[in-house]
Amino acid sequence: MASRYQRFIHRITRTQLETAKFGWYLLTPICIMYYVGLDTDTKFNLPGFWPDPSTLNQVPKEPHEIQAELARIKRARAEKRRKLEERAKELGITEEEVQSSEAV
Repeated sequence: MASRYQRFIHRITRTQLETAKFGWYLLTPICIMYYVGLDTDTKFNLPGFWPDPSTLNQVPKEPHEIQAELARIKRARAEKRRKLEERAKELGITEEEVQSSEAV
C-alpha cells in the first residue's frame, strides 16, 4: 500500500505533467503561427509569382476615361464583327442561311 507521501508525490507529478501538456498544446500552434507570420517575404518569396502591378488592367475612374474605354470596346467589337462578316463572305455564308438555321 502506498504511503501518504507517495500519493502526494504522485498527485504533484501528475499535476505537473498535465500542466506541461496543456502548455505544449497551447504554445505549439501559437509558436508555429508566430514563426510563419514573421518575415514571410523572405521565407516564402517566389520571384515572379505575383504579376507586376503596371501590367494589370486598370479600372477607369474618371468620366472621360470611362468614355474612352467604352469607345475602345465598341471599336474592338465592330472590328471583330467586320472580320467575321468578311470570313462569312469568303465561305459563302449569307444572313438568310444563318437565320434559317437558327429557326430550326
